[in-house]
Amino acid sequence: MNFLAHLHLADGDPGDMTGGVAADFVRNPQLHLLAPDVLRGVMLHRAIDGFTDRHPVTLRSISRVARTMGWFGGIVIDIYYDHILAREWDRYSAEPLPSFAARCYAVLETAHVPLPEDARDFLRKFIDQDRLNRYATLDGIGDTLARVTKVIEKRIPNRAIPLTDAMPLLIERDAEIAADFHEFYPELMAFVAELRAR
Repeated sequence: MNFLAHLHLADGDPGDMTGGVAADFVRNPQLHLLAPDVLRGVMLHRAIDGFTDRHPVTLRSISRVARTMGWFGGIVIDIYYDHILAREWDRYSAEPLPSFAARCYAVLETAHVPLPEDARDFLRKFIDQDRLNRYATLDGIGDTLARVTKVIEKRIPNRAIPLTDAMPLLIERDAEIAADFHEFYPELMAFVAELRAR
């Protein structure tokens, strides 16, 4: 899942919200530097990713784009699932998306988490560009795929492909991927609720 889902599943807890975003940037040797509530959020993020990556419905969604995207299909589906969540937000939250986004940005603005400079730069742009609301638009998803492509190009330049190449296929198969998401997401929400109850 991508950032919108992680923030939604944090259920308003500032530590889980901060950890849910920070998790993509914090490596294991840095975990001891985190406040306990943020560390809990990082662990929640990792549990969500593990559940998502192994789930048969998510794997079915990935198979819908795998011929074009190969190994990167999982990344593309993570991002597109956030698009479906954003555009159909009222199915999963009584709080309007703009209000939710503003609340998330306020938490992230005040979070004091030891992050690498590139992660701090990302967060600044993430807030300034209003990425959470932009996930609801195809342009916003296209921009996100382009941004992630640049990150991949820096990390593994020999394997990178333009993730934006997936856009025509995502649009063509939107109804199927959306049906997958709406089957999967309630199960993920139940999984997270069970984790919280432990």
